[in-house]
Amino acid sequence: MSNTTDPSGFLGSNSISGFGYGIGISIGILLLITTITLTSYFCTRVQVPSAPNRRRHTPDLLEPQHSIIDVGLDDSTIMSYPKMLYSEATKLRKSDSTATCCSICLADYKATDKLRVLPDCEHLFHPKCIDPWLRLHPTCPVCRTSPIPTPLSTPLAEVVPLASRRD
Repeated sequence: MSNTTDPSGFLGSNSISGFGYGIGISIGILLLITTITLTSYFCTRVQVPSAPNRRRHTPDLLEPQHSIIDVGLDDSTIMSYPKMLYSEATKLRKSDSTATCCSICLADYKATDKLRVLPDCEHLFHPKCIDPWLRLHPTCPVCRTSPIPTPLSTPLAEVVPLASRRD
């Protein structure tokens, strides 16, 4: 046995082997991917303003993320729509086309119920049901036809005349 030190190093190698290079490159790539992911996360996330920082002195202005909501009808317009008894409505219209219940509250109509008739579509509703609806929405809850004149077309405005057309 010799007491001289071997210049070849531990286990016969003085330099880092190929396995060591592979581990180093793998760790480097993982660190690079982690750094890019965290950087992109922190740079692209949206900052939500807290409630105290909002402007309270300008309630009339809409903020960009808000949309405009349909404005309902006024009380004078709603009250101008005719009312009739359910017994009269069944006599005036075909019995198969007249609804037997309110499509808002789903209660069956009685012969003595006074119902509000919407002008264009002639759908019937309890006044206590349809009046709050019309204050919030300017359209019929069944067919979405607007009882007020509008330059915009309503969803079923073009379909209904075509369906009732007879050749």
